[in-house]
Formats: sequence, C-alpha cells, structure tokens
Amino acid sequence: MDYATNQPLGLETPKLWIIPARPLVCVLAFIGCARGVASLIFSGNWGERVGDIIFLLLNLMLLFGAAKNNECALKWSQRVVFIAVILAVIQFLIWPVMFASYTASGLSDKNNTMAEIEDVLYKTEDEKKKMFARGMITGYALEIGTIVLVGAEVLKYVLVNRLWKYAKTTENIVVGGNQYIVP
Repeated sequence: MDYATNQPLGLETPKLWIIPARPLVCVLAFIGCARGVASLIFSGNWGERVGDIIFLLLNLMLLFGAAKNNECALKWSQRVVFIAVILAVIQFLIWPVMFASYTASGLSDKNNTMAEIEDVLYKTEDEKKKMFARGMITGYALEIGTIVLVGAEVLKYVLVNRLWKYAKTTENIVVGGNQYIVP
C-alpha cells in the first residue's frame, strides 16, 4: 500500500457535498465573468456598465486566486468575494424597487408616445391597476433573481474560505513541517 499519495490524517480537500471546491469556485468565477461580459455587451448606458465592470473585475480576481491556489492568493480572493457579497446585497436593496417603479410608471413601454399630461388625463383606473400589477410582478421577479445572485456570492465566499483554510494548513505542513502529521 502506497502511503505517499494519501492526504495527511484529518485533511481532506474541501468539497461542497461531493463536488470539489476549487473546480466549483473556478466554474462559478468563470460564469460570473461570462455574465459580466454579456452584461457589458447588452447594457444600454454607462451607468449600468459600471456595476458590471466591477463584478467582472472581481470575478477575474477570484478566478486568478482559485487558479493560483495558495494561501496569499486565496486570502485576497476571500476579500474580493466579501466585497462582491456586499455589492450584491446593495443591488438586492436597490434593483427590485427601481425596476418595479420603472415598470409601474409606464416608462418601460417602448411604444409610449403620449405626452405626460395626456397620460395622466386619459389613463383609466383599469390601466393603472394593470400597470401596478406589472410593476409588482417585475419587482418580485427581480427580487428572486438578486437573491440567487447574493446566494451565489455567499457560496463563493464559503468555498474560498474553505480553500484558504485548507491551503493554509497544507502549506504549514509542507513548509513548516509538523512532527505529528505525516505527509
């Protein structure tokens, strides 16, 4: 039996259930990068692109840290993901309200050519109720989407934290040498 290929006692590579953490972090960071590039391509104005650029850069730094896979890079990746979690929570607080209001006010209609005064004068009560319902549905849908975004960022943070602890422990074994754990 070859003991050299086994992990040190009590040290298993970090996993999320049965999925190894490092490849999962790399895949999530790559998906975040792809989402950022797609958002940059399809977003309309520079106000929307600033957030997309920030998330793209954060995911690129995370991808680099997960690929490097040492204690220092993973510690910085952990900090980067913490910033991404905070930004995702801020988006969760802003986006649903903003887009629900945008939809309910009728500004999301592309064919709205009426003047604002005519809009107020001629809209019936039923049309206003429909606009309100559309705004509510938009708000709830965006809440679900941003909850998924926050959940993905928290998952990244947990996985990077596990990878960092593992890298820290294994580097101490390899570099410092622990007399009680046989590598």
